[in-house]
Amino acid sequence: MLRTIFAFLAGAVAMSLTVAGLQAVGHAVWPLSAGIDPNDAAQMPGFVEAMPLAAKVFVLVRYAIATAVAVLVATLIARPRWKGLGIALGLLMVGLCAINLSLLPHPLWMAIATLVIPLPIALGVARWRRPAVA
Repeated sequence: MLRTIFAFLAGAVAMSLTVAGLQAVGHAVWPLSAGIDPNDAAQMPGFVEAMPLAAKVFVLVRYAIATAVAVLVATLIARPRWKGLGIALGLLMVGLCAINLSLLPHPLWMAIATLVIPLPIALGVARWRRPAVA
């Protein structure tokens, strides 16, 4: 039980570090427009609308990679719990994405993809990491 909890927490930390790292890469490739203050919430809706398509797709890729890394880390620690960890971490990412969507308006296609992608990715990686049947 403690091993599973630790695996989940380690996966969650790996998820957030991966999102932060890839977000830094995204901001290096697609920097904020001049005059946009990231601390001013009123300016951010315009920023999301002005993002190039590649940057919007990179956001989805970032969430998918972070979900995969989280499940991989968790199942390396507690492999027998592969399915539960995959579901839990996938739902964690969906929840975090939902919070992000509530804070910043996104195009409809991006909002739908953001909420749909993490769980299948998590379950796919978890299934790949399941113990072999003897």
